Amino acid sequence: MRIRKIDIGRRKHVSQMTSEEKSVIWKRLNDVQEYEWKMTGHALDRLVEKGIKATKHDVVSTVYNAEIIEYRIVHNARFNSIDERVILRSKAVVNGSFNLNVVFNLTNKRIITVWNNHVKDLHSTLDWSIYSADMKVVGA
Repeated sequence: MRIRKIDIGRRKHVSQMTSEEKSVIWKRLNDVQEYEWKMTGHALDRLVEKGIKATKHDVVSTVYNAEIIEYRIVHNARFNSIDERVILRSKAVVNGSFNLNVVFNLTNKRIITVWNNHVKDLHSTLDWSIYSADMKVVGA
């Protein structure tokens, strides 16, 4: 399946995904070899800015012990490309009470950014109007 023009700029929350869509995302993530993963300068800066004590290996290993949070398709103005991105939240607890979150670009295998969320932050204030249940996950 190709990216539909209508889906550019849209995002889909994991709770809106079918089992097939989640499986497609996991397969694509697991097909990426660790040596292929690259961290953007922004992601490296965020580790320092946020005081997150994690190596590239720690960040990459998040994928193998994480939950999908959302899938989105964005127009990357810097490179004039259409990119598929997924937000992952580690199940592991770091720094006593936080989960590491990673934005991974499926298109170019880059870790875009990272941040920590408190383990008790269940996003009760999530704005559902930014999500599109009818959006298609590429490959599903």
